[in-house]
Amino acid sequence: MPSAVWQTAKMMWEAGLVTGSAGNVSRRIDAERIAITPSGVPYGSMTAEDIVIVHAGSGEAEAGVPSYELPMHLAIYRSRPEVGAVVHTHAPYVTTLSILRKPLPPLIDEMVVHLGGPVPVADYAFTGTEAVGTNVVRTLGDRTGVLLANHGNVCVGRDLGQALNAALVMESCARAYVQALAIGTPVELPHDAVAAGRKLFETRYRS
Repeated sequence: MPSAVWQTAKMMWEAGLVTGSAGNVSRRIDAERIAITPSGVPYGSMTAEDIVIVHAGSGEAEAGVPSYELPMHLAIYRSRPEVGAVVHTHAPYVTTLSILRKPLPPLIDEMVVHLGGPVPVADYAFTGTEAVGTNVVRTLGDRTGVLLANHGNVCVGRDLGQALNAALVMESCARAYVQALAIGTPVELPHDAVAAGRKLFETRYRS
């Protein structure tokens, strides 16, 4: 389990979704424990041994110092029993939208299929506070991703692969959206396309 979290964190870093030690990744081990990336350890030097095991109920770590955003991860796991993994990034285009506090509208079919629809912006709360988790849970709903005001995004999935894929899709769509805004007025998908994409999303992520 810890090695899978470490490998996903490395993939997130190598894809340019984070820099330094920013962002974090976690995975549900069982009903009682999660594995999460450590606080302040750069991805370039992180090892599987650095991954921290945390008791989901108490939030206490077995050893080491978990990510500063642990409260957000725990809030998501407690509110969404089907979620098995969480990925939080500071990807450039996603963060651009989060700073503007601008939702990501449904622009590309794959966005609806993988994210569940338009991506809203959760209210701002200071890093690492319980309020971040509260805002995320309230805004995320049943989607797999949400923007965090002035902070990037958070994505979820049944497993690490789904959560990371959602983060990659969101950044790709955010990049296309920001570029389109610089040229003209983006045109959203028609309602029937959004509905069709939503059905595929429900089949893939909720069935």
